[in-house]
Amino acid sequence: MGRLTVDPSPADGAPAALAHDLLYALGKRLPTGGETYGTWADSQHPARDAVAAWILTHRIMHLIVCRTDHLTGARQRQLLALRERCGIRLTLLWHQPVTPVLRTLLEQTPYRLIDTLPQARAVLDRTEHSPDSTRSAGQRGPTRPASSLDDAQWITFPVWPDGMVTDRPKRAGCPGAPKLTSTESSAPPARGQSRTPADVLATRLNTVAHPLHATALTIHAVTGADISRLTLVRGIDINETATAVKIHDSTAHRRCRLHPLPTWTRCLVHAAGIHGQLKDRAPDSPLFPLITAQGGEQLRLTAAGIRYTLGHHQ
Repeated sequence: MGRLTVDPSPADGAPAALAHDLLYALGKRLPTGGETYGTWADSQHPARDAVAAWILTHRIMHLIVCRTDHLTGARQRQLLALRERCGIRLTLLWHQPVTPVLRTLLEQTPYRLIDTLPQARAVLDRTEHSPDSTRSAGQRGPTRPASSLDDAQWITFPVWPDGMVTDRPKRAGCPGAPKLTSTESSAPPARGQSRTPADVLATRLNTVAHPLHATALTIHAVTGADISRLTLVRGIDINETATAVKIHDSTAHRRCRLHPLPTWTRCLVHAAGIHGQLKDRAPDSPLFPLITAQGGEQLRLTAAGIRYTLGHHQ
């Protein structure tokens, strides 16, 4: 519904702790295990970038933060910076009388002080929803604890569609993915209907905390592109409507393949584009240069975290 409430952990002294709390509230699972697995999540800027990308992807318009008075001044400023960066409404719940600290925090920020229950109810009733605000796959319900996947079945897709070959004339640049019209329904399975591996995988992919990891695994699930081909995917290789992705055969780009993207992938694939805009990446630059390095070690660990077999196209 375009609104997110987070109850932060004031006692957590980790630099990226506030970003972690926001990711959990968004239904994401933080990476665990592995020597390099979680490097980005433990760094403030990458973790904040992930939070901003998901907030914009899921069209969160209103963020409510409890116990703000227990947070440090640095984290309170992080919340104001997030508000400015994402253009959202921010409500800070302050559980004590107004203090000079609060006034200093807000003196350069347009704000309205609310100190009665009727005022609070009126503000919540006026929360604006985006015109096309719908619940995405990542917002259908509470996220299961990380331990719930310990005994879950592994998912693997041994056969992938070949896609449509796109020939490139000699001496011509390789264009991005054109617009395609998808006919696949986005309706969730009916009650009592068994969930397909794609349904289960979509749910798991929506718990991946970093948008680029989530997008790369989504593209792999749809196309079977191995690490070497994921390395070649550029921003323009996902079209604006997130209905198609182009997978390059090699750096020669002679017979690249265009793959239609199912409806369930849209939110996940859009996240990478939004993340690129936040980082001011050129549209024709590679999307996944870091997570595909060293044989895709980080991406393989992310896949293992959601019990997905990262194979390759035969």
